[in-house]
Amino acid sequence: MSNWRVLELKEQGVGEEEAMAVADMEYRAEKKSKKTAYARLKQIARLQGKRPPRNPYPSAVKEIKAEKGKYVRARFFDPKKLQIVEKLKTERAAKMQERMRGGW
Repeated sequence: MSNWRVLELKEQGVGEEEAMAVADMEYRAEKKSKKTAYARLKQIARLQGKRPPRNPYPSAVKEIKAEKGKYVRARFFDPKKLQIVEKLKTERAAKMQERMRGGW
C-alpha cells in the first residue's frame, strides 16, 4: 500500500479508512498481477528448455536487505575496523585479568 495513493484519494474527498482500504486493494492486485506474470515467464522459459529468469519484481524488503548486506559483510574485512576490534579485545582481556587479580 502506498502512502501517496492514500493521500491522493483523501484529496479527492474519500475518507481515510476507505482510502486506505482502496489503496490496499490496489496494492494487492498489482502484487498479484506481477506474481502471475513472473510465474508465466518461468513457465515459458521451462517450455523452451531455458533457465527461468530472475524475478523482475523482487520483494522490496529483500532489496533493502541485499543493499545493507554489502556493508554488513564489509565490516568483517575492513582492516581499520578489524584493528579497532583487536584493540577492544585486548583492553577487555586486560580488564578481566585485573579483576581476576582482585584489583577492583
